[in-house]
Amino acid sequence: MENQTGRKIKRFHTDNGLEFCFESFNAFCKENDIARHRIVAGTPQQNGLAIRFNRTILEKVRCMLLSAGLPKIFSAEAAMTVVYLINKCPSTTLNFKTPEEFWSGHPPSLKQLKVFRRVAYAHIRQDKLEPRVVKCIFLGYPERVKWYKLWCLEAGFKRCLVSRDVVFNESEMAYKTKPSMVQYCSE
Repeated sequence: MENQTGRKIKRFHTDNGLEFCFESFNAFCKENDIARHRIVAGTPQQNGLAIRFNRTILEKVRCMLLSAGLPKIFSAEAAMTVVYLINKCPSTTLNFKTPEEFWSGHPPSLKQLKVFRRVAYAHIRQDKLEPRVVKCIFLGYPERVKWYKLWCLEAGFKRCLVSRDVVFNESEMAYKTKPSMVQYCSE
């Protein structure tokens, strides 16, 4: 945060989770004048805003997966997509600016937004006589790149693709759970 904004972190609020309870981290905070505020474990009422926000994210993830008919194995992709979209939506808390605009000072571009589970065709490089396009489901946006994350529906692929060379079929949503997709996820 300090490198991106020039502002120093003054206070760090945690729930006493083990990921923040080690001596080197405590020494780092002390060295950089970062005050630690710890709440008692198992008391979400002391950390209300973060807990409510996490619940909101998980409710949206659940809705996206259920409406797409996708198994829980895709929950990380759905969560990343939810957070990506939240950061591009205006917030009353930020005087109707988006979190991205508030952080960077520039309004976000919305040109690349697509509907979760939309059918997409990704161009791939294969053998000369193999197909050049595979049918996929749109899963979201990978971190730090302006590309798309897709789940390949073609037999034999069993993987996610990250590609910018994608054509979306705006009139077709991917079908709900397909037996072969569930099989791919369990392997």
